[in-house]
Amino acid sequence: MNLTSGKKPRLAAATDPMVRRVATAVGEAINPKTARVAATMDYVKSAYYTTRNDALISVPIDRMAGAISIMDPDTFAVTVHAETGAGKSTLLEQHVQDRKEFQPIPDGYGDFLYPVLYVLVSSKATMTDLANDILDAMDYHVTRPKKPSLLFKDVRQQLRLRGTRVIILDDFQHVLDAPKTKGPEHIADSIKNMIQDRKWPIFIVLLGLPEIKNVILYDPKDQLLRRVDDFPLRPLTLVEDGAFVSAVVIELVTQRAKLNLSGDLVENFTERLMFGGRYQFGVIIRIIYHAIQDALEKDKDAVDRQSWEAGYRRLVNASDDPAANVFSNDNWRQMAIPVNRTGPYVPSAKN
Repeated sequence: MNLTSGKKPRLAAATDPMVRRVATAVGEAINPKTARVAATMDYVKSAYYTTRNDALISVPIDRMAGAISIMDPDTFAVTVHAETGAGKSTLLEQHVQDRKEFQPIPDGYGDFLYPVLYVLVSSKATMTDLANDILDAMDYHVTRPKKPSLLFKDVRQQLRLRGTRVIILDDFQHVLDAPKTKGPEHIADSIKNMIQDRKWPIFIVLLGLPEIKNVILYDPKDQLLRRVDDFPLRPLTLVEDGAFVSAVVIELVTQRAKLNLSGDLVENFTERLMFGGRYQFGVIIRIIYHAIQDALEKDKDAVDRQSWEAGYRRLVNASDDPAANVFSNDNWRQMAIPVNRTGPYVPSAKN
């Protein structure tokens, strides 16, 4: 079974000359072992694995691409949401990267048009913050303070000059934490205006936690309600995805890291791995990465039970207490593994 569908997107700033210069200098200075581990982990992390959510996310992407191709004036927004660790950002970036229709387009004058713009929304973003986030993503720098309405006028002008028809707003839940003044209600109105702009209508993807669905509730006229398609991503399940996860482990460990998979794995290994990762593929993959890196750093020829324990411990910032580790706690199914909305785990055990 061919599990991979391509390479993951690289560091967004990888083309920056300063980033490349620093990387080269550090690479020349590190010791051979560190360089070897880093190179192996780079190969391990470059693999992209397709889940059922890939087919789901293809639906709105196909709809937007089709609408753009026929110059359909009926634009819309999409909410793509899941809990922390589902791999939302990687999923969407991967599809944009792999889609021919969203690649840079020569403008005929030696430059390019960019159909898609990816924006990371600031924490507690107000209307002004969101406009600045979008402008910053286009490398357009505002030289003097402006009213939000003027900033969004700049946004619309720059999107047109750039040829951008799709905006991806990642971590969009941050706007719901903004102060009420110029906060969620005004942002909902701005999104509606960009979608309805007659001169340059935009498709918008709102990416984040499940509560981003509530953005439509901030439109007092309910006009967004009929212009937003909702796409909740699904967590993995042991029944449907257990064999897939096992295959991913084997490929990453043996084919990419060139290590053995130790025979001393704990009972119910795959279920423990999925449970510890809350059945969110992004978290599960990170546990696998950590376990492989632990084995490489300790010069092991196999990823053994101790490396899996170390990998999980690193993920959740846990102590060496076996009761706090899903790979060593005999009562692991009774473990409480909550995660707050800022990301860090707070592991505890119910014995």
